[in-house]
Amino acid sequence: MKKRSSLHIFFSVVKALLLREIQTRFGTQKLGYLWALIEPMSTIIIFALIKEALHPNGMPGISYPVFLASGMIAYFMFRNIVIKSMDSFTANKGLFVYKQVKPFDTILSRYLLETNLHFIIVLVFLFIGWYLGLDIECKNILGVLTAYIWLSLFGLSLGILFAVLGFFFENFKKIIGIMFLPLYFMSALFYDVSSLPPVAQKILYYNPVVHFMEMIHGNYFYGMDTKFVDYNYMLIWTIVPAFVGLWLYKKSERKIIMS
Repeated sequence: MKKRSSLHIFFSVVKALLLREIQTRFGTQKLGYLWALIEPMSTIIIFALIKEALHPNGMPGISYPVFLASGMIAYFMFRNIVIKSMDSFTANKGLFVYKQVKPFDTILSRYLLETNLHFIIVLVFLFIGWYLGLDIECKNILGVLTAYIWLSLFGLSLGILFAVLGFFFENFKKIIGIMFLPLYFMSALFYDVSSLPPVAQKILYYNPVVHFMEMIHGNYFYGMDTKFVDYNYMLIWTIVPAFVGLWLYKKSERKIIMS
């Protein structure tokens, strides 16, 4: 038999893990893949109705349901990448008896599942928006796509770091899970940051997720811009956790496999 290269083995393992993740997450549910649409859709409907009832003219020239969808789908993708990555070692530890399977492969398979799933969700929502007659015209599709991909990589970098820390400190995962609740309301998903008082703007811009949301909204809507987006700040938040996470993983890989 022809000996397979290390790269070929790596791709085969990631593909197998990806198919296993799909079967585990959706194969046992009655509604299957529809569950992935229920959370963002229900959230968007609820907040759109609240906004319409309280401030029907709050964002002139911008379709508020589209504004919600463009940010929320990206945020849910980011959140799920981080949360699912933290549990990847524990959920797949039985597979580490096979020398071909590395802990990092389990993180990568979950990352690929979440990114592909949420890009499909984006296409579904665009079709729904078109069908309902909403204004889904995008100012700069390349800029929005870049923001989505960059945000997914930011989630991956945090996921790697948190996966290693969470494996050795169980309470760490609980703390991160709790932190996502206030982050949900402090990431410019429901509002335009420029509409807030200067003091609130200054505080929120310490949150890197806000910069990604501003990048998405600023490139999507003609009535918004990206002048407040700090790309260097986003780059630091993407590279530093990835570097630290990979370094800790390299130091801990054997312990993770043997535990």
